[in-house]
Amino acid sequence: MSELRGLESVATIGLVGAGMIGAGWAIQFLMAGYRVVAWDPAVDWADQLQTSVRRAFANLQVDEEQQALFLERLVFVDSCEEAVSLADFVQENGPEDIGTKRSLIAEIARVAPEDVVIASSTSGLLMSDLQEGCQAPSRLIVGHPFNPVYLMPLVEVVGGRQTSAHVVEWLCDFYRSIGKKPVACESETIGFVANRLQEALFRESLHMIDAGEATAQQIDDVVRFGPGLRWAFMGPFLTYHLAGGRGGMRAFFESFGDTLQMPYSRLEAPPLSDELVGKVVQECEEVYGQHNIDALDEWRDKNIRILTRELQPLEDWSAS
Repeated sequence: MSELRGLESVATIGLVGAGMIGAGWAIQFLMAGYRVVAWDPAVDWADQLQTSVRRAFANLQVDEEQQALFLERLVFVDSCEEAVSLADFVQENGPEDIGTKRSLIAEIARVAPEDVVIASSTSGLLMSDLQEGCQAPSRLIVGHPFNPVYLMPLVEVVGGRQTSAHVVEWLCDFYRSIGKKPVACESETIGFVANRLQEALFRESLHMIDAGEATAQQIDDVVRFGPGLRWAFMGPFLTYHLAGGRGGMRAFFESFGDTLQMPYSRLEAPPLSDELVGKVVQECEEVYGQHNIDALDEWRDKNIRILTRELQPLEDWSAS
């Protein structure tokens, strides 16, 4: 592959796919000072993207003058080729269907300048599979964000078998430059890391509802008032390392290791019967259905801003 475009020369982002994740990336890139050239094949996508961007700016309390400056840098075009042909970096956000996404990425790779990195927002598909049949596959890579993209720092960076190590390094550096916290995953695994962990918790939650052991609201409350507070600044291994006291993780295994063999969890999801799905939907509607989705989005964004602002002064354990 040719030498990659320098980070300092990145000025225009090609945004392919402008749904919820694509809109989140658009907001992130606009606020970082980039020009965003967007395209989506859906009907009325431009109006929907502009609405999403304006709503997020309102939630973020961006004043109208600054909003106008941001929106001046958001360009709507009529084709994928127009979106990426002059881009300095491309973020693809197409449907999570391997055939559709592979075709879309192949089109992007055919048109985008050869020194431009192309990242996919896929939440679980393997880049090695998506690279098949693409030109210059060494520059193709996963950049999987979390929703809302413009507030959640994590981006999982995962290369495929043909991805250059230099591309992994470049993308991590680029995401850091716009305030993200990239984690380079060295092994390709379906669902990557975070979604596999989230899915494990969700599967166990479904089992508990199915067995009548807990309700959706109880599970949400247990997480947010209990382990969720710790998870905001430390992961499960540090949690259990500290649970071992001065003996650390070894003492934890010595004291509590037997509990890992107990039936605390069920690894496979329960059958998604109409009865179970209906029960979960009903319980969620009873708790959350009375609230407007836009209002919940605003509430979520406000709380994430407060939480991340409060966490900033906290010391990083690795720096102490």
